Amino acid sequence: MKFMNVEQFQFVKKQAKKILNANTTSKDQNVIQAIQAMVQEEINNKITFQDIEQQLVLQRIFTLQTKEQLEQFLESIKQYVEPYKVPTDNQIKKLFPKDKKVKLPNLDTIDLQEISYLSWVDSGTNRKYIVYYDEGTLVGVRGVFSHSEKQGVCSVCNQHAKVGLLLVSKSGTVQGTYTKRGNYLCENSETCNEALTDMNKLKEFVNNLR
Repeated sequence: MKFMNVEQFQFVKKQAKKILNANTTSKDQNVIQAIQAMVQEEINNKITFQDIEQQLVLQRIFTLQTKEQLEQFLESIKQYVEPYKVPTDNQIKKLFPKDKKVKLPNLDTIDLQEISYLSWVDSGTNRKYIVYYDEGTLVGVRGVFSHSEKQGVCSVCNQHAKVGLLLVSKSGTVQGTYTKRGNYLCENSETCNEALTDMNKLKEFVNNLR
């Protein structure tokens, strides 16, 4: 039974790395136990478990001693992750009615159990699309994406990475005028998804552009 969404899985992955780091860098059992207790509390706050079996699935997190064990642990719990539901072409067209030829990217190389949102760039128009679900409702935004050679903080996942500016144009209050809103996010949406452990950040990012 699947009991985690991708956002929660990425959160558990982050906590697992904390445990591994504690187990491999500290010999003080008090320190290790304190980190374990903190991780347990954070997981309980993030995930609502339906029964004890679901809780037991994650208990091996506290025994991680090597990177190999970490990888095996993450692979073993991935079966409990609800994958991103790919929207249909018709759903995409309804999200972006002004874009006549918009279509989904090639999904063959995308692990749907690793993404909380779908994003792609139309090379012909240099438009970047972002599509995600908010309480089951499909939400989308698109704008012109300007690549940057600089590192910065992503407004979506909060990691320090190579970012670009997403600029969205909106009709102004006066007919024939436009306003532009923009913010920085990861150039690579795959690494952004891996670092995204709080969907509210993505929702705030999109809401500020719309």
